Amino acid sequence: MRWAAAVLGLLIIASATAGQQTLSSDPSKSNPNDLCSIEGVVVKTTTGEGLKKIAVNLMSMQREHQSITSLTDTSGRFTFTGLEPGRYGLAAGGNGYPQQTYGYQRGRSGPKVLVLTPGTNEKSVIIRLTPPGVITGTVRDEEGDPVVGGQVQALRLVRNGERRQALPGGFAQTNDLGQYRIFGLEPGQYIVGANYQRQNPLNVPAQDVYLPTYHPSSPSADQAMSVEVSPGDEVSGIDVDLVPSRSVTVRGRVLTEYPTKTLRGLYVSLTPRESFRGYMGGSYGGTVLDEAGNFEIRDVPPGSYILFANVNENGHFYSGHTPVEAADANVDGVTVVVGSGLTLRGRVRLSPDSTLDLSRLGVSLRPDDNYMSGAGTQVAADGTFVLENISDGTYRINVGGFPEEFYLESARLGGSDVLMPGLTVSQSDAGGSLDLVLSADGGRVDGVVLRDQQPVSGAIVVLVPDPPNRKRDELYSFKTTDPLGRFSLLGLPPGEFKLFAWEQREGVTYNDPDFLKDYEDRGTPVHIEQKSQQSIQLPVIPAEDVQ
Repeated sequence: MRWAAAVLGLLIIASATAGQQTLSSDPSKSNPNDLCSIEGVVVKTTTGEGLKKIAVNLMSMQREHQSITSLTDTSGRFTFTGLEPGRYGLAAGGNGYPQQTYGYQRGRSGPKVLVLTPGTNEKSVIIRLTPPGVITGTVRDEEGDPVVGGQVQALRLVRNGERRQALPGGFAQTNDLGQYRIFGLEPGQYIVGANYQRQNPLNVPAQDVYLPTYHPSSPSADQAMSVEVSPGDEVSGIDVDLVPSRSVTVRGRVLTEYPTKTLRGLYVSLTPRESFRGYMGGSYGGTVLDEAGNFEIRDVPPGSYILFANVNENGHFYSGHTPVEAADANVDGVTVVVGSGLTLRGRVRLSPDSTLDLSRLGVSLRPDDNYMSGAGTQVAADGTFVLENISDGTYRINVGGFPEEFYLESARLGGSDVLMPGLTVSQSDAGGSLDLVLSADGGRVDGVVLRDQQPVSGAIVVLVPDPPNRKRDELYSFKTTDPLGRFSLLGLPPGEFKLFAWEQREGVTYNDPDFLKDYEDRGTPVHIEQKSQQSIQLPVIPAEDVQ
């Protein structure tokens, strides 16, 4: 988890130039004997067969934004040559497969980084891609007629501690028969929603609109029927019957905390305030009508919303938001104030006798409110950092990029602990500096996972914090066992935990409370103290016991 955000972020912005290439700052000045190469193969996880025409992207972890891409041949093999020594990340995808990062699994271990010393010829890279799934179905209106041109989205359900999220999985538009097909889906649980806005060429308020509706026919995502997608499966018959509703109009005014020439034409939007991030319906919006900042948003389905207004004025970004409840009548008098967000300065320090290149670290804030945006920044070599444009709210603090021997020991703002309760940001109380301490004095757990007294290779080992700390992502630790069934968890913060081991399979969502409750009695209690070491023989939870 610690390295995951940094590696994934770099690979997302990678170039997509195909073919075997070199990656060197200046090959003509490099010692040919020092240059390196990487050879490998991309295979399908379900069968082990090589996959052709897969784009394999190689990203330098030292020279920012430098990357090259090679296509696999008919047997799934790829090669990179002429590489300078250094640290590299890999990702692969295409030809129907979504991009997947080499060595990445959900958990603390993160993606694998290849370290090439001078003259290294790495020939053992195997990238395993999980075949994607497909969901198909039909969207109909209240009379049972097919909806043509409806927007359909599959949302992948995940848990992050106690936080429920639905990540965008795929989009489709219905055809002339009202049918849709969403492909390229990762294995997992999904909800499927549809949305349709009638054409309104006269631009007059509509009497009836369709609510964003989830399979089979619910306007609430919380009441949607979930769909299980296994690797390579096509799940059909996931139909959606749209729910009609009377529309309302929302009127209000935008105010600013800064001088501005005009607000006329500024776009304001209503985003549904769902119980989890990933709402499938589009936002509803309108433009500011006059110099006074008045706006009007028509054809809004009843519901709970957040009204957003964002302004980019001479290179400065300003934003504002306010809740809006739209029931069965028009809403008037809404006011949203646009201003600059809070700037928060801080420093990362190390516990005594520890050394670390602080410039490799990143600090980010994850909002507790699903509709809010987070903030993130890189740490300077002296440990200082600046987080900008932070909206009022409560956030969880994350520090990424440090080795697994370290852990986030404390986080304090103005002398108050903000690690356990979370960081609350307010324009009315913006004082103080955020002080973060990383420690190398964590505990350690070594062990072996067994089934019928035999070691289990590739088992998923997870150290889970006891309640009420399960919403704190940084307390989870994750590893897979080696061929002898062994594992080592390092840099563990003090506290009370349970240690679990599952046989490798899809669907082990250990940070989902609903998943974990079925296995509570199969976890091994573990007490962690600073600098403590312990060894554990851990019984595995067999794959056939995983729901």
